[in-house]
Amino acid sequence: MRVGLRSSLGKQGFSLLEILGAIAVIVVIMTMLALGVRGLLPLSKSKQAHTNIVHIQQALEAYKLSFGEYPKEVMVGGGSPSMEEILFNALTGRMAPNGTLGNFPTLLDRSVLEFSSNAFPITGETPPQWKANAILDPWGNPFRYRYDPEDSSWENYNYVLFSAGPDARYAPITVEGQPNTGHADNGDNIYAD
Repeated sequence: MRVGLRSSLGKQGFSLLEILGAIAVIVVIMTMLALGVRGLLPLSKSKQAHTNIVHIQQALEAYKLSFGEYPKEVMVGGGSPSMEEILFNALTGRMAPNGTLGNFPTLLDRSVLEFSSNAFPITGETPPQWKANAILDPWGNPFRYRYDPEDSSWENYNYVLFSAGPDARYAPITVEGQPNTGHADNGDNIYAD
């Protein structure tokens, strides 16, 4: 009778080997899921960069409709700010194409883009103040912008706008206003169409 009792007690639970086998299967499945999701992250940031570029392009076209030209390199307050700061100040209603500061319409949707600081123009600010800020790509680097129609070498009828990509490295655009696609640092850059 004891033998039967012992065998019925042994059948009530799982053996250590069965439990370890189940844990191993769960670990393999979780590893596959983690690797799959991590592999999608760079793709999602790349898609976000494309989406952000489209938002900036829409704002640039609205700027051109308002002022007749795209933001370009100008002197502001006796200094020469970066093109990324010029882009930010132009599209947030702070600067006209000739470098004049003012209270112009804001053309960017701040809720869909990231910025390098919380310094934004204040509507109706008198006198209008220049803001040291830039529009950031999904990797936290400023979107690069150039438009230089007054340079005699500039052959591009349009601007050049791009993200330097995940490695944040880029070679400057050519003097003709074209992306320098042959340079190794530009391999992962994302350009406006």
